[in-house]
Amino acid sequence: MNVLLIEPGRGIGEIELGMTKEEVNDCIERYAAKYQKPYHMDNFIKDSFMVKYDLEGKVNFIEIPSELKDTFQCLFINIDVFNTKADELVRRIDEISPYDRSNTELDTCFTFPALGLKLWRPDVLKEEDLEKEWFKELKPSIQEDTMKNLYFSSGCIYLTK
Repeated sequence: MNVLLIEPGRGIGEIELGMTKEEVNDCIERYAAKYQKPYHMDNFIKDSFMVKYDLEGKVNFIEIPSELKDTFQCLFINIDVFNTKADELVRRIDEISPYDRSNTELDTCFTFPALGLKLWRPDVLKEEDLEKEWFKELKPSIQEDTMKNLYFSSGCIYLTK
């Protein structure tokens, strides 16, 4: 599988913090030419990279969605970000650099300020929830969709001050 490295302080894949919009567009065009598949929605690869710029037009934020996991193995220090359960991922990264425990979105959004790394999911689901009545009563298709919340939905890096 293709690897997309998430490197805080540097970038995600070929897209680097500090690049210009033109440089980012060139990177995304190369990714789209190489990885866009006929079964993808139009512009799937192009739309998968959310990039923000500072006042000087330089990249200061890069976010990717978990949907890229079918195309790339998204790795942070050899940890597969979108195929490692959220609780385990947070524990492992927290051993490297602590997350901000004062964050009010705790459990859905984890910020690792020293790394300039954020991980987000829309809702919290724990392994033990799979055995609870409320979960068992859901339709199988809804169970499957809900189980996505065992993992993070997006990851981003940003420039730290």
